[in-house]
Amino acid sequence: MKKTRKKFAVLLLWGIFLALVFGIVFLSFQDGVEAKELSNRFILQLVQKINPQSNMTDMELQELTYDIRQGGRVWAFLLLGMIGTMTVHLSFPKCSWCAKTGITALILVAIAFFTEKLKIYIPTRHYSYEEMTVSISAVMLGFSTVSLVILAVGALKDFFRSVTAEHS
Repeated sequence: MKKTRKKFAVLLLWGIFLALVFGIVFLSFQDGVEAKELSNRFILQLVQKINPQSNMTDMELQELTYDIRQGGRVWAFLLLGMIGTMTVHLSFPKCSWCAKTGITALILVAIAFFTEKLKIYIPTRHYSYEEMTVSISAVMLGFSTVSLVILAVGALKDFFRSVTAEHS
């Protein structure tokens, strides 16, 4: 029963991880004009729903849209780092922590790097070193958080096993 639950959890994590990757890729590779129009319309409707009397200038709308998109980027890549790290660590329990951590870091940084770098091939989009740095930083923060928690839990388990073995 426990093995079935773990297998289900691993499959669920892979599903969430792949959905996050596909969602990020989809949003990253949209046409620039189309993406901007869609987000501006969404933000404007949201603001009008919250405060019907507000009249936003175009500049305020652009600034708010930019802030929300950047915040969304940070949260998406933070989640990607956390879910990706949990997925790899649970999927390969017999591999060493160092191997799993190294491979995970390479995969996550590659995803963050290429989703920004490949924008140079989309006519109305542009590559932004700043946005790539934000993406990589967020994915590595999520990765580091989960990796350190997994390492600490493993160390505590080993410590309590050794204490219990000494008292036996």
